[in-house]
Amino acid sequence: MAKETAPPVVKVTPLDPVEPPREMAQVPAWSADDLQYFLHGSISAEIIPENVLRAFVRTYPDLFPTKDLTHLGLIPDAKFGWPIGVSRREVPHFGGLSSIGVNCAACHVAEFQPLGGGPSVRVLGNASHFDAEAFYGAIVAATFRTADAGNMKRFLSAYLLECDAAEGPKAQALLETKWKEQEEKINMVLISNPGGSRDIAPGNLHFLAPGSLMLDNRLLATADLPAFVELMLKLFHNMRTSFHFPDKAPDKLPPPSGPGRNDAFGLLSATLLGIPAPYAPVKYGVLWNLENRPWVHWDGNTRLPIGRNLLASLGLGAPLIEKKGSVDFPGLLRHTELTEKMQPPKFPWSIDAELVKRGEAHFQAQCAKCHTGPETDARLFAPADVGTSPTRAESFIKTQADGFNALLAGLEIEGYTPPKDPPMRATGKYLAPSLQGVWARAPYLHNGSVRTMQELLTLPADRAKSQHRGSKIYDPDQMGFTDEGPYVLDATAPQNANTGHDYGTGLTAEQKRELIEYLKTL
Repeated sequence: MAKETAPPVVKVTPLDPVEPPREMAQVPAWSADDLQYFLHGSISAEIIPENVLRAFVRTYPDLFPTKDLTHLGLIPDAKFGWPIGVSRREVPHFGGLSSIGVNCAACHVAEFQPLGGGPSVRVLGNASHFDAEAFYGAIVAATFRTADAGNMKRFLSAYLLECDAAEGPKAQALLETKWKEQEEKINMVLISNPGGSRDIAPGNLHFLAPGSLMLDNRLLATADLPAFVELMLKLFHNMRTSFHFPDKAPDKLPPPSGPGRNDAFGLLSATLLGIPAPYAPVKYGVLWNLENRPWVHWDGNTRLPIGRNLLASLGLGAPLIEKKGSVDFPGLLRHTELTEKMQPPKFPWSIDAELVKRGEAHFQAQCAKCHTGPETDARLFAPADVGTSPTRAESFIKTQADGFNALLAGLEIEGYTPPKDPPMRATGKYLAPSLQGVWARAPYLHNGSVRTMQELLTLPADRAKSQHRGSKIYDPDQMGFTDEGPYVLDATAPQNANTGHDYGTGLTAEQKRELIEYLKTL
């Protein structure tokens, strides 16, 4: 089978415009088409053909409890057919099949359902409830499971339903007949090449001819089913390789980070640089006011916006073969430029003006010193000074920064010009962010370990030792989400510690209420 020595050319399908909703107030410079592009435009990170995913959903309901992926914390979008943050395009290294992946909006659009009822509010650019690790983990697990003969048969039956629903029982009966006739050879293929990596160098992609992965009643009548099964295994290899996962499952995986969090730089360091790093999950960051922030991320380690998004694209599913990246650079640049124009969201519910007047004084006394003014290095603080978990600050070291700088300097992508100055650094500190839109940044601290603002104003020793993650129900009084959801964050684990940042904890209950009310106005 021929090998691809360079990444395939990327084709992006134009998107239909949508009517501008109320969140357009955050992005007055955007058009309706810009919004649709942010919500569903490709960053070249499509990782699975649509019909393969739908067949996985049918075959493995334990891995995919919902057909529309909303169990992952994503927001439904019936018009597009997949949730917000999911993109779609035809992918050459998947045999030209229409495929999906995630983009910036998957991690940076959230909905707030007010406690007590009322219409939900959608916010652009904040941390979403998306469980990215569960998404990728389920897909990887499904590819490995399907190397088993019984599972492969079930998968092909589901895949045939997706590709040729019109023929229904007739096609299923024919598949059963063909499987029995060729079962011995099918088993030989599954035993000899379970990872689909035969005749291919590590990190390379199989060539899969356009149309070769289609399956319907007509094609099945003359199909070489063992050869088709091997094509599927090669497809699974290409899928895993596109996001740099090995063809053999590792003996041990890091603990799950849960909704709205991941260890992005730890994973990127391991997969793109080959440099392992301590497990250090953080909450997804915010995208508003990026144009005023020379260095971004929790430790202020990145200053090149397009470099930041290139790493995201390559980490989430854009193939990288040696130095050649399969990225639609104009499309990724458009995403980058759009996010530079986001403004923080206004608090959408009522605010008590009298409390605000009194709360401003508390803000100036307790918060302003660290959280106002230009976001320069003067706002970088050592974990020991703040008292928060040092794991993330200490895990990104100079070796990693140098590795990413070398990667970005050597990348070969059409349209991309490597930066003249190193775009990444290691600070060993945390950046105190500006607090515009702070109401929408819950949960708090870099690792998302403090559920509400009310709890952040509580002495660290009295904060909850655990919290649930994934709730979309928002308590405006507490300024945070309710203690509900599928994931339990253990704040006693070092990387999840909710210690430190004890500013404002000495205020009275009424003063804390006044401060929270003032924070709603930012």
